[in-house]
Amino acid sequence: MPISDNLSTNARPLARPFDSLGHPNQRFPARAIALLSIWYSRAAGRRTIRELTSEQMKALDLDPVALRAEASKPFWRA
Repeated sequence: MPISDNLSTNARPLARPFDSLGHPNQRFPARAIALLSIWYSRAAGRRTIRELTSEQMKALDLDPVALRAEASKPFWRA
């Protein structure tokens, strides 16, 4: 029996076969919040690196070239 168009007297609601599966992006908000948190953390860390003085880098025994390369990366790159 075909699915009814709800115009006849024997009408039944249209079938929705995927309702029982739940929405495919159900956990999207949690993933999005986690990603935004990671991006924020990277941006803050790279901002801190940019603010280091050469004396601070020397005192921490850090390579200025490597720090400059890290600080120049956009926040979405690991």
